[in-house]
Amino acid sequence: MKSGIFILSLSFLLALGCTKDNNGGGPSISIKSYTSSVFNNGNDFNAVLSYSQKGGNLSGDSLVIIRRRFNQSYVSNPRDTFSTRLPTTPSTDNAEFSASLAWQDIEYGINGENDTCDFRFVLIDQNMKHSDTAATGTVIIYQY
Repeated sequence: MKSGIFILSLSFLLALGCTKDNNGGGPSISIKSYTSSVFNNGNDFNAVLSYSQKGGNLSGDSLVIIRRRFNQSYVSNPRDTFSTRLPTTPSTDNAEFSASLAWQDIEYGINGENDTCDFRFVLIDQNMKHSDTAATGTVIIYQY
């Protein structure tokens, strides 16, 4: 009988330890839309992101954008990580916001070759909790 109570108690504690705590969860982001072709005409790369976090607040959070190049041409000292702090916003569990990168900041233009890449986004809240990574499809950065 004592071993049955012990096993039942142990099972209860194990189940309690495996439940999800939604109050301390990190942010979640996804991509709603993005620019798949970027030209040197003032229309820069832009992505619209959807954000959610229970009891969340985007104010002061950091957005990290990582570019992954597919070109075979070598680039010395590439700038492939862009980071920004988000402005003060009202507290909300769900929101949409946009992130933009200027053509001159993301093009390499090696031998007139168009740059092919994708962009990945990670949101880091002020408690240092990271979101999942949201990724675009292929983006072409034209050199003309």
